[in-house]
Amino acid sequence: MNPFLFALVLWFLLPGPASAHEPPDLTGSWALLQVIAEHWEAPLLGERLRRVTQIARIRIDHKGQELLLWSEEVCSMVFDLGTALFHISVAPEFLRDVRVGPLPAWVERAPEGFVLVVPPHLILNGVRLAHPDDPLPTEASDPRVLDPDGDGKPGFTVRIRVLGLLSGEAYVVQRLRQEYRGRIVSADQVRGTILWQDEQVTLGASSPFFLISGRGRPAPERAFFVMRRIRGTESCAELVQLFAEDLGP
Repeated sequence: MNPFLFALVLWFLLPGPASAHEPPDLTGSWALLQVIAEHWEAPLLGERLRRVTQIARIRIDHKGQELLLWSEEVCSMVFDLGTALFHISVAPEFLRDVRVGPLPAWVERAPEGFVLVVPPHLILNGVRLAHPDDPLPTEASDPRVLDPDGDGKPGFTVRIRVLGLLSGEAYVVQRLRQEYRGRIVSADQVRGTILWQDEQVTLGASSPFFLISGRGRPAPERAFFVMRRIRGTESCAELVQLFAEDLGP
């Protein structure tokens, strides 16, 4: 048989690549970039777009179509309030305390290929509830209120600076509801969207001037996530640099 014809026959008879029929194995260490956004009413300025950008190290266990996701470390959390007049941040101690998971997830086939789905889940910050849907505490003396940053103040502390001159704090408990859906671009990358809602209560502040509003209007068209596979030994600085292009200038 002609060698070219023989190769052509083999091409038709042999099965296609496994990735065409099965999703890639996502087991391992990953870096996660998460951007959530909402519209909020800035004092004296009107509506602004507020974004929270978080970069974390996560771990995935993947068996069949089912997955479990764990947050191992939050490397960075940056708040952009849409104006240079206000700046807020949280303590590194709070970031070290944040752990999420295990979160159940799965892979499903879609017209665009294989998709990673993390169904709706709740994240509580600064509070422990008997049932995740219980009303949030409204008093600092409520025994359910925690002190995750260890500064002796109720809930987690939000540091606020106005015009670069006035500084203060607000003490907050929070409940986040999130869900993810992302296309598995390759065995090393997932990109998708986040649906989320935020509920928080300010329990107190260093001054009434720093009592902050906890509710905005989600901007889902500006929210997204990117996951990139990593070795697992990278520093936080390396993980932040890994997403430089995704965040733009």
